[in-house]
Amino acid sequence: MRHNLGRVVATAAVAAAVPHHQITALLDRHAAGDWGEISDDDKAANDQAARSGDGRLFSSYSTTEHGTLWIITDDIRADGEGPITTVLFPDDY
Repeated sequence: MRHNLGRVVATAAVAAAVPHHQITALLDRHAAGDWGEISDDDKAANDQAARSGDGRLFSSYSTTEHGTLWIITDDIRADGEGPITTVLFPDDY
């Protein structure tokens, strides 16, 4: 199942450091339900949120060049303005 990511934004730090093609590749993994390196509990929470359409989706990916990147999709039910997906470094949170 592919998830609707809605509007995608990146923090200034990610936009300045990570090439667009790398961000796109990670977004593709996130949208496909490959949550990266997160706990089994977090994977289960993502899977439940994806099935119910309620909650948020969280992924964490380790990269050699840039360290860890997080991707968070909020408002997956598309209430209000619809989903928003943010690409960020953990320090940006």
